[in-house]
Amino acid sequence: MRVLVTGGSGFTGSHLIRHLRGLPGEDLEVICHAHLAIPEPVDGVTVLRADLSDQGESDLLVRRASPDAVVHLAGTNHGSLADLLAGNVVATANLLESLRSLAPGARVVVAGSSAEYGASALDPIPESAPLAPVGNYGVAKAAQDLLARAVHRVHGLPVAVARPFNLIGPGQSPAFVCGSIVSQVAAMERGEGDLLELAELGSKRDFVDVRDVVAGMALLLLHPDFSVKCAGKVFNIGSGRSHSVAEVLMHLERITGRSYRVELPGTPPPVVVPSQRSDNRLLMETTGWCPSFTLPQSLRDMLAAARGEAARSRGDPARSIR
Repeated sequence: MRVLVTGGSGFTGSHLIRHLRGLPGEDLEVICHAHLAIPEPVDGVTVLRADLSDQGESDLLVRRASPDAVVHLAGTNHGSLADLLAGNVVATANLLESLRSLAPGARVVVAGSSAEYGASALDPIPESAPLAPVGNYGVAKAAQDLLARAVHRVHGLPVAVARPFNLIGPGQSPAFVCGSIVSQVAAMERGEGDLLELAELGSKRDFVDVRDVVAGMALLLLHPDFSVKCAGKVFNIGSGRSHSVAEVLMHLERITGRSYRVELPGTPPPVVVPSQRSDNRLLMETTGWCPSFTLPQSLRDMLAAARGEAARSRGDPARSIR
């Protein structure tokens, strides 16, 4: 099976490619799509560049990849509403049109987001919950999600949508709350600063390890009865638990054996989404998936990765990493 991973140079994409390459008993040829950044080479993985906002480049990518299956992770998570719509909705429309024309039998998993739910009154949040995004990113992801399912209904392209909740895991950018806390903790260990700068401590999120997320996506993609059990449906991918930012900090203090002073803004920002927790039963019942990483395990691995990256940038020997 030829599997195309769009956005393969990103955080989730790089983890997914490694996961697919390591699956035992699967004869998979993995093709990594990248727009600008070229990912670190992985044995047996072909890298193809394309700008999915251009229909011609999207068509060329699908012709060259000739995929039997696609995981669509490419997208934009920052910028103006116009940028977000172009990077998520227009690019997805182009890719699905290319697949419909050139590879109509290819099964597709499109990555949505828990941002589509916004401040849902439901706890846990099932896939049937109304979409009520509160920011431009959630609006764009909700539109992408609706588009993907419309293409399935109208044209019969076998498309499923996976909605991950708040991703964490080794290599995460400091642009996200757990990535920021871990990055600051690692910097303090190097003697760089003595305060954790955070926006707030009370909001609660369903933090799910990226390695669990890509495992869930792979199980959906490779489901033996994808067209019946998966196509046209939405699947939450979350831990089923919620943790506050304060709990994240508490776990890191236990891991490092240190206490951290926190600096909060004088005027705390409004917390638009106080809490989110996934109902993950549909994915579990459909595929047998189950989250395997606890929050402390994920944070421990994130800290180890941050320490390792800092040591590599200084040229320190590997034995200095603990």
